[in-house]
Amino acid sequence: MMAFRFTSNSKVVNAKMSNMVAVQMPFALSKALNDTAKTLVTKNKQDMEMIFDRPVTFTKNAFFFRRVKKGATSVTIRRKNKQSGRHYLEVQEDGGARPQTAMEKLFEMNLPYGGILRHVTPTRNTPLNQKGNMTPGFRNKVLSALQVTRDRAARSQTFGKPNKGRQTFFVPAPTHPLGQGRRAGVYQRNTAGNAKKVLNFIDRNIIYQPRLRFDDRMDKYGKVIFPKKMRTSLKHAMATARFK
Repeated sequence: MMAFRFTSNSKVVNAKMSNMVAVQMPFALSKALNDTAKTLVTKNKQDMEMIFDRPVTFTKNAFFFRRVKKGATSVTIRRKNKQSGRHYLEVQEDGGARPQTAMEKLFEMNLPYGGILRHVTPTRNTPLNQKGNMTPGFRNKVLSALQVTRDRAARSQTFGKPNKGRQTFFVPAPTHPLGQGRRAGVYQRNTAGNAKKVLNFIDRNIIYQPRLRFDDRMDKYGKVIFPKKMRTSLKHAMATARFK
């Protein structure tokens, strides 16, 4: 009976395998980091839909990452910069007072209003877009009608005078019945002379509780996602490696 017996040299094979793993590890690690970051960015975009009510595209796409090269040991997910002022997502992450919008700053600085005015919020009569935000056309119409970007003399001519036919939008003076207490705000008068409130004036800072929790969520997801990506990347690296 003829037989053939094959005996492996385990020491040589193990040495080659160890060397191959060492060579392929940097490539596998960078690929795992990039794949993890890509998954985290996508997961965060999905979370935004649940955390916020109809978030705008800029909010959903607020975070990004740049792919790292072979040899990297970490990858960073960054938030896109805001043109000016504190980024609104920082307040959602850490909590605190909501920054004033450009419109609110114009009202506070330029409107000859005798009460305290920190924020402007919509009412049920305010035209909103699909994202639940005030439409730009309506905002500009109010700013123009109240002349908050012009000199004080021009503004004072129409402020607090809700007389029929004088103006479409008006702000009752604090002493006027419509301007007292929680009813302070901007009103719109129709052709029949009836007025409806279209904007609220808030006399205090709006305080947000921590809501976004970006760091906590990414850390939680990353601990689950990265090991899986690493195993897949290392398996791919080993399968495509060549013995020398």
